[in-house]
Amino acid sequence: MKALLITLLAGGFFLVGSLIAKFAKDKKGIIPFSLGMAFSVLLMLLAVDILPEVNESLAGNNKVYMYIFIVIGIVLLKLIDMLVPHHDHEKEKKHHERHLEHIGLISSLALIIHNIIEGMSIYSLSLADLKMGLIMAIGVGLHNIPFGVEISASLEKANKNIALNIIILTLSTLLGAIILMIFGEVNEIMLACIMSITIGMIIYLLLFELLPELNVIKEKKYKRIGLITGFVLMIINIFIGG
Repeated sequence: MKALLITLLAGGFFLVGSLIAKFAKDKKGIIPFSLGMAFSVLLMLLAVDILPEVNESLAGNNKVYMYIFIVIGIVLLKLIDMLVPHHDHEKEKKHHERHLEHIGLISSLALIIHNIIEGMSIYSLSLADLKMGLIMAIGVGLHNIPFGVEISASLEKANKNIALNIIILTLSTLLGAIILMIFGEVNEIMLACIMSITIGMIIYLLLFELLPELNVIKEKKYKRIGLITGFVLMIINIFIGG
C-alpha cells in the first residue's frame, strides 16, 4: 500500500504545476515561461534519463528495436496530431490559441505513456526499498511540475477544461504501479521498446510542436527564464533521483 502511495505522490506533482499556472500573477509571461521550461525538461529527460536507459536495456543486436520503435513513436504522435484539434488560420490570435490547445493535448497523451512506465519503476523500487522509492518519486515529481504548468497554461489560454487532463496525468503514474502489481514483472526488452515509443513521441514534440512555438514567442525574457528554470530543475532531479 505504501509503495502505491509513493507512486501516486510522483503523479501529484502535476497538480502542483497546475496550481502554479492557475495562481500565477503574470498571466502574460506564464505561456512563454512554461513552454520554455517544458522544452528544456523534455530535452534533458531524453538525453540523461530515457535514452541511456534504453541503450543499456537494448544492447547488441537488440538495438535495432530501439530505432524501429522510435519511428513508431514519431508516426503514432503524428497520427494523433492529425486527429487532435490543430491550427486555425482564420485569425492569428485564434490560430495561436488552437496551437496552444493542440500542444497541451498531445503533450498529455505522450506523457501518459511515459508516466505509466515511470510508475512501474517507482513501484518496483519502493517494494525493494521504501526510502529509495520515495527519493525517486520526488525526483520524478520535480520534472512533472513544469509539464503541469505548461499543459494547464496552454489549455487555459484555449479556454479548455484543465481538471480532467491533470487528473488523468496524476493517476497515470499510479496506473503503471497497478499494472505491475496485477501482472507482475514486465519483460525488460518489452519495457525498453515501450520507452523507445516515448522517445519518438518526445522527439516529435520537441521538433514539430514546442520549437516552432518558441521561435514565434515575442516575450523572449520569459522564454529564456523558462528554459533556464527547466535545466535547473532537471539538474536537481538528477542529484535527488540519481
